[in-house]
Amino acid sequence: MFGAPITLLLHIIIVVVFSFRVISRRLAVHTTLAWIMVIAALPVIGLLIYFLFGDHRLGRKRLKLGPKIRQHFQDAYEIDEAVTTSEELEVSEYFRHMSKVISKETGFHPSIGNKIKLYSDAHALFDVLIKDIDEAKEHLFLEFYIIDPQGRVNEVLEAIIRAAKRGVDCRVLVDDFGSKTFLKSHWPRSMMQVGVRVEASLSVGILKSVSKRTDLRNHRKIIVIDQSIGYTGSLNLADPEYFKRDANVGAWVDIMIRLEGHIVSSLAVVFNTDFIFDHVGTDFDKSDIMKLPQHTPNENFARDAVLQLIPSGPESYSSLIYEVIVSAIFGAQKQITITTPYFVPDEAIVLALCNAAKRGLEVRVILPHKVDSLMARFAGQSVFSEMLRAGVQIYRYQGGMLHTKSILIDDDICFVGTVNVDMRSFYLNLEITMAVYDRFFHKALSRVVEDYIENSHLIERELWKQRSFSIRLKENLLRLAGPLL
Repeated sequence: MFGAPITLLLHIIIVVVFSFRVISRRLAVHTTLAWIMVIAALPVIGLLIYFLFGDHRLGRKRLKLGPKIRQHFQDAYEIDEAVTTSEELEVSEYFRHMSKVISKETGFHPSIGNKIKLYSDAHALFDVLIKDIDEAKEHLFLEFYIIDPQGRVNEVLEAIIRAAKRGVDCRVLVDDFGSKTFLKSHWPRSMMQVGVRVEASLSVGILKSVSKRTDLRNHRKIIVIDQSIGYTGSLNLADPEYFKRDANVGAWVDIMIRLEGHIVSSLAVVFNTDFIFDHVGTDFDKSDIMKLPQHTPNENFARDAVLQLIPSGPESYSSLIYEVIVSAIFGAQKQITITTPYFVPDEAIVLALCNAAKRGLEVRVILPHKVDSLMARFAGQSVFSEMLRAGVQIYRYQGGMLHTKSILIDDDICFVGTVNVDMRSFYLNLEITMAVYDRFFHKALSRVVEDYIENSHLIERELWKQRSFSIRLKENLLRLAGPLL
C-alpha cells in the first residue's frame, strides 16, 4: 500500500542528494545538467553509471601529492627560469602571456636549447628509435596508452630487453586498459626477468570501481633515453600495418617528434611522477622519491626550437590544456588548422572556431573519413552545420585512420601531442602536449598537414544539408551525450 510513495520518496531523496553532489563539483553547466538528468531519469542504473563514470576519483591523495612530487623532480632536473624564459619567444605578446600562464600552472617554462625532428612515417620512426635504444647507456623510460606487440613493435621490445641486459635502468609504464593485450602476453614476464620494471597505470576492475573511476586513462606517449633524447606525439607503440586492422578504418596515420636538449628533462619529470604513483602507490615517503634517477644532462645544445611541455588530466585542479586551446584559437590572427581523430567540441570551442572564421581567418579542421568510434563521429557531426555556416573548412581524410593530434596557429605556433578535441581528453585522460614556438617546425608540420588535405574530401555546405533524417537524428541524440563522452 505504501510501497509506491516510499519508493518515490526514496528516489526524490537520491536525486536531490546526488544533484547537490554534482553541483558542488562545479563542472561545466551542460555537464552538470546532463548528469542530473541521467540520475533523475534512471533511478538505479543512472546512479550506478554516475559512480562508475561520473565522479572525479583519480584520488584526492594523488591530487594533493602530485604537484609536490613533480616539483621535486623539476628542482632535481633544474627546470627553472634560469635556463628558460618566455621573453625568448618570437611570437606575439598575447602568446607570450599565454606561455606564462602555462609556466605558472605547471612549473614548465619555455625551454631553449633544443633540437626537434618530426616523423610522419612509422617505419622511419621505428628505425631511429631502435637505434637510440641500442645506444642507451643509463636510463630508458617508456610510457604509453597502448603497446601492441605485433610487427616492428616486437623489435622495439627486443631492443629494450637488450638494453636491460647491458645494465640500463629500463622502466615501462602502460595503461592497464589500453595495453591489456600486451600485459596478457609473454612480453612483461620476459622483460621483468632481465630487470625491466613493467607497471600497469590506472588499473581497472570491478572491485576497484568502488573506490575510484574505472574509465580514467593514461593516454600519454613518452620516451626518455639517457635524459638527453625524448619522444612524444600521437603514435601508440603500435605498428600501423598490424594495429586494429579488423576495425575497417584503414592503417593508422600518426606523427611523433624526436627531441634533444633541456626539454627532455621535462618529459622525465612527467614520467617519474606517473611511475612513482603506479609503482609505489600513494603510501610513500621522500625516500621513495629519492630512489628515482635524478641525472641532468650537461650538454649544451644549440638553439633550434623553443618548446614548452603541457601535462594535463584529472591529476590537476584545472583543465589547463582546454584553456590553452580555447585561448590559442581566440588569439590567432591568420590561420588555424586542427587535425584530430575524435572531434566532439563543446560550445566554447565551436564559438572560438566560428568567431575566427568570421574574423576572416582560414580555419580548417581535418578528421578521418572512417573512425573507430561511431558515437564520437555522430556527436561531432552535430556541430558541422554551424561551423560550415561560419566559414570553417571541414576535411575528411581518405587515406586511413588519421590519428594525428596537432594544432597549427598562424605561422609560428604548434601544439603536438596526445590530446583530442573532446571532453574526455580535456578532463579525464592523462595527456601530454608539446607547445612548439618555432617557424621552421611549423613549416615542417604544415607540409605533413597539407598532404593530409590533398588526400581529404572537403565537406560542402549545400551537400551537407542533404544528409538523411536518420543521420540527423543520430547526431542530435548523441549531441546530448557529448558532455559525457
